[in-house]
Amino acid sequence: MVYSCFIFNTYIPSLFQGLVYCLSVVVGRVVGFVDGCLVKVSVGGFLVDVELSSSLCSDGLLRIIKSGREVFLKLLVEGATPKVLGVVGAGDIPLKNFDVDASKPDVFARYSWLWLRTPKYSKIIRFQHILLKSLRRILDSEGFVELLPPVLNLASDPGLRGAKKVAVSVYGSTYELCSSTIMYKQLAATALGKMYFVARNVREEPVENVKTGRHLIEFTQLDLEWAGASMNEIMSLGEKLVYESCLEVSERAGDIIEEFNPRLKCFKPPYEKITFSEALNIVREAGMRVSDSRELPQEAEELLSVKVGKPIWLIKFPTSGRGFYYMPDEIEPDKNQDFNLIMPEGYGELIDGGVREFRYERIMQRLKELGEDLSKYSWFLEAARFGIAPTAGFGLGVERYTRYLLNLKYIWEAVPFPKPPGVVNAP
Repeated sequence: MVYSCFIFNTYIPSLFQGLVYCLSVVVGRVVGFVDGCLVKVSVGGFLVDVELSSSLCSDGLLRIIKSGREVFLKLLVEGATPKVLGVVGAGDIPLKNFDVDASKPDVFARYSWLWLRTPKYSKIIRFQHILLKSLRRILDSEGFVELLPPVLNLASDPGLRGAKKVAVSVYGSTYELCSSTIMYKQLAATALGKMYFVARNVREEPVENVKTGRHLIEFTQLDLEWAGASMNEIMSLGEKLVYESCLEVSERAGDIIEEFNPRLKCFKPPYEKITFSEALNIVREAGMRVSDSRELPQEAEELLSVKVGKPIWLIKFPTSGRGFYYMPDEIEPDKNQDFNLIMPEGYGELIDGGVREFRYERIMQRLKELGEDLSKYSWFLEAARFGIAPTAGFGLGVERYTRYLLNLKYIWEAVPFPKPPGVVNAP
């Protein structure tokens, strides 16, 4: 049996190799007039020139197209050129009247559904699709199992670096929208050994965090956990994920990389490690005032990211400034067995994780020290009494990684339907 297929990389070499539509009916958007009855059509975000038949190429339709209003065509993808089956709709407002300005997060978020239609943002989203496939492939090859993540939590992560959790009422009971899956990961890894979520998280970030260009109130993390892993083992896995996925997307989406970030460098592991105390000295020498017992403020982290100029591991945070779920360092018990991977050029934190506390008594103690309501964590404490395996894990910010790889100025450019800090009424 012979199939005629429309191969997208006929038009954009090296992109989505092997992605084909075989004898498929799709809808394309007319996004421009070329000449005569020839129009430019976006098919799945890829631009092709299509000839309208004489029965469709009317003065009325051409006036609509030339006005900038989008026309939707039903297409039969058969061979190298889509065949127009008919017109199935048209917009009332010319798209050309709208300018994409990502420096205005409120307008950008309000019309994100419209920006998705532009070639730039179609490419970003398709690139992110390739990136997620790469990250999943690497973890699957290491024996990890993907689980569906929870959205409603009885209690979520209390260590949110100034952000607030968002609560909702369900059947008269209060749940929190997931801000972190750490406790769920510990329990799942106890059962499965190696697991991961591609998890959506919600945190009400301080309004001023919109100025950093790297915060969202709704974001995605590749959240993984590994039972029995040491700190060095879990950090090595993080390095493998970053390095191999960088190489893979550079190959599979080379045209997009070349357009957005031709200077991209995939840094080969191992990455340098510096302690939190050493990081304090670096930023203080640059004139910044920072606390010994709290996480680095955003400005200090960005300065460190620029100053070092390569991926670095920031390790051994003070226990006083982090969540209850980290194991203390064996030599310095006032420090944690935890880490951040800081990316260069001001992009900052990409990975956050560590070795987990699994002992019931110690979890109880840390929750009390942090002033948490123990009743909110009764489900997790009960699980700890049954026994939880020692685990280590981390979360990798998907939008942050997309932003870094494509050299995007704002993180809300790296997600459809973004929710920047302080922006309301965004769909």
